[in-house]
Amino acid sequence: MSNLRRNPAPIFIVLALSALLGPARAADAKGDKKKSQAAYQQGVLADHAGQRADAMAAYTAAIAADASNGDAWRARGNDYLAAGDKAKALADFEKAIEVQPSGAENYFARGEFFAGSGQTARALPDFTTAISLKLERSDVYTARGNAYLASRDYAKAIDDFTAAIRLRLDNPEPYKGRGLARVALGLYRDAVDDFSLSISRKPDYQTVYVERAIAQSGIGDYPRALEDLNEAIQLKADDVRAWRIRGAVKERLHDDDGALADYTEAMRLDPNDVRIYLSRGAVYARQGKYEDSLRDREKAVELDPKNPNVYVARGSSYHLLGQHDKGLQDRTTAIALDPNSALGYTARGNAFYLLGRYDEALADLRRAEQLDPADAQTKGLVMQAEDQIRKTVADAMAKEAKPDTVSIVLPGGAGTVSRTDTPEIKIPPPPTPPPPTPVAPPQPTAAEPVAEASRAEIKPAETKPAETKADARDEVKPEPKPALPELKPAVSPVSAIPGSQAIALQSHARQLVNDGHFEEAIQQFTEALKMEPAMPLAYNGRGYAHFRLKQYTDAIADFDQAIKLNPAYENAYLNRGAAKKAAGDRAGGDADQAKAREISAGK
Repeated sequence: MSNLRRNPAPIFIVLALSALLGPARAADAKGDKKKSQAAYQQGVLADHAGQRADAMAAYTAAIAADASNGDAWRARGNDYLAAGDKAKALADFEKAIEVQPSGAENYFARGEFFAGSGQTARALPDFTTAISLKLERSDVYTARGNAYLASRDYAKAIDDFTAAIRLRLDNPEPYKGRGLARVALGLYRDAVDDFSLSISRKPDYQTVYVERAIAQSGIGDYPRALEDLNEAIQLKADDVRAWRIRGAVKERLHDDDGALADYTEAMRLDPNDVRIYLSRGAVYARQGKYEDSLRDREKAVELDPKNPNVYVARGSSYHLLGQHDKGLQDRTTAIALDPNSALGYTARGNAFYLLGRYDEALADLRRAEQLDPADAQTKGLVMQAEDQIRKTVADAMAKEAKPDTVSIVLPGGAGTVSRTDTPEIKIPPPPTPPPPTPVAPPQPTAAEPVAEASRAEIKPAETKPAETKADARDEVKPEPKPALPELKPAVSPVSAIPGSQAIALQSHARQLVNDGHFEEAIQQFTEALKMEPAMPLAYNGRGYAHFRLKQYTDAIADFDQAIKLNPAYENAYLNRGAAKKAAGDRAGGDADQAKAREISAGK
C-alpha cells in the first residue's frame, strides 16, 4: 500500500491506456459489422448479376466477419437452395433465425423452403410468424394462401389471397391462387373472373389459361375453354397437361377425332402418363374400335400395375369384345388392389349382371352401395338386381311345380339340379308363327359394365390422379370419358357423365319410341351409347327404332351388337329375327327366334 502511495504513476498510465484502447476495440468491433455488411452487399450485387458462386463467397465472408449477420445467412441459404443443396440451405435458414429471431424475412425464407419441399404443415407457422412480425406484403400473404390451398383449407386461402390483392393490385399471383381455391369449391364463375384478372396483369401467363379453361369447363362453356387451351398450347407447345385437357374438352364438344389427335400428341410428349392411355382408350371404345381401346388399356396396366382403375378400364374392353371371363378377372383384380373401391365393386356387379349371375351381382352392388352411399346410380342398380332375382326365383318355383320338369333352374343362374324321379320328356317346339313384329326392348334392368376407369375426367388439379393422385389443381376431376387424372381438390368441374345419366337418356329414348318419335329416339340412344358404350339395352332399343323406320340393315347391326354384349339377350334375338325376316332373310329370322325360345326355356 505504501508503495502505491509513493508511486501512483503506473496506475494513471494503465487507466490512460484503458481509456485509449477501449474506444479502439469498440471501433474494431463496429468495423467488423461494417465489413460484414459490405461483404453482404457485394453478395447481393453478384446475385443480381447472376454470379451465384461469387455471391456465396461474399456471403461466407460476411458471416466470417460477423456471425450474427442474419441477412447473410439467409441470402446464402437461398443460393444453396437455388443450387439444389437443400440440406445446407435449411441449415443456413435455421442459423439466420437463431442469430436474428426477430427477423421476419428469415421466417418467410424458411417457410418458402418448407412449402417448396411439400412440408405445408411446417411452412404455415413460419409464414404466420413472418406476418405477425409485420412483414405484411402481397407475396407473403400469397405464399401463405398457397400453403392453405395445398392443405385444402380453401376459405383461409381465399382470405389470404384477398389480403394479398389489397396490398398490391398489380400482382397476378394472388388472383391465380384465389381462382384455384374457388375452382376447388365449385365456384367456377368466380374463378373465371379471378383467372381473367390474373391474365390482364400478365397476358402471357400460360398456366392461367389452362386453369381458366378448367373453370370454363365447370360452367359448361367448352368453346371458351377450347379457346384458352389453344392459347396455352400456342404459348407452350410442349405442355402435356394442356394437350390432355384439350382432348377432354374436345370430347365434350363431340369432336372425338380431335380428342384422339390431342391425346396422341400428349402421349408423344409423355409416353408414360397412364391417364392419357385411359383417355384415348375411352374414345376408341366409344367409336367401336375395341381392339385399339384394349391396346391402350393394356399399356395402362403395364405402366401402373398397382392402380385398380386400369383394371376396371381394361375389363370393360374385354367385355366389349365378348371376353367376359377376362373382364371379370380384371374387375376382381381391381377389388383385390383396393378393397374399398366402390367403382371396382360396381364394375364387377355390372359384369355379373350382364352374365346373368344375379346373386353375385347383387352382393357386389350392395358392397358398392355401402362404400359410397351417396351414389344414386348404385342404389338403382341394387333395386334392379333385386327385381331380377325375385323374377328368377319365381320362374324357378313355377317350373319346379310342374310334374314333368326336367331340371330346376337355381336362382342367379348357378346351374341346374337334375330330377331323376321323372322321365325326360321332350316337347316338340310349337309351330313357327308368321313373321312377328319386333318386341319393344324392356326397361333397363342394370347398367352395363362401365367402360371407363373413372367416372370423373376433367379435374381441377394435376392429378395424375390417374394421374395416381395428382396435384390438386389438375384436370378436367373427373374428364369426357378419359380417366384423368388427376385425380387435387375433390371437385370435378368437367366430370364425365356417369352411367346413371346414360341410363336416364336411354329411358327418355324409350319413351320417345313409345310415343312414335323414332328418329329422336335414335339420337337419344346414340348419345347414351357415347357415354356408356357397353349397354346392350340401348343397342336393342335403337335397333327397334331403326326397325320401325324400316331401316333394317341398321337395325340388324344394332341387334348384333346387343347380342355380342349379352349373348343371352332373348329380346334382342326376337327383334333381330323379325328384322331379318323383314329384310328377306327368313331362314336367319327363324334361327334367331328359335334361339330366343331356347334361352327362354332355359330360364
